[in-house]
Amino acid sequence: MKSFNWITNEVAQGGKNAIPTAFEHVGVLMLCAEEIQLPKLKAPPGKQIIRLGFDDDTYRPIPPEAGKIFHAHAQQLAKAVLSGHKIMITCAMGLNRSGLITALTLMHGYRMKPSDAIKLIRGRRDKDCLCNPMFEQWLLNHER
Repeated sequence: MKSFNWITNEVAQGGKNAIPTAFEHVGVLMLCAEEIQLPKLKAPPGKQIIRLGFDDDTYRPIPPEAGKIFHAHAQQLAKAVLSGHKIMITCAMGLNRSGLITALTLMHGYRMKPSDAIKLIRGRRDKDCLCNPMFEQWLLNHER
């Protein structure tokens, strides 16, 4: 699996291996893995790092308060995309946590249905993206 993949022309999704060269490709880097927040990592001038560390628990449903935070960050990323910035959303493996925020960003920025966002991510990044059933179901619950 590549260190990152372009899901759209403006939105990339990847794992921790994408972080060292991220700013060569994007203006906004989102770090989703709670264990990989890299506090010493600084954004170059004119670029931005957004930190939202959370775990990838396959047995714990997403609490409503966490969902609100996820939506707020995805709206911020969607706004960056709609303003002409390229973004990269990362987590440890580039599958679940980054997939969740990428899907929400596609929903907010491109008005995609959750099922379409999931399908696009799996087609462009990896078929195992969003294999965390709690994340996938939480997204699909937004389709109702």
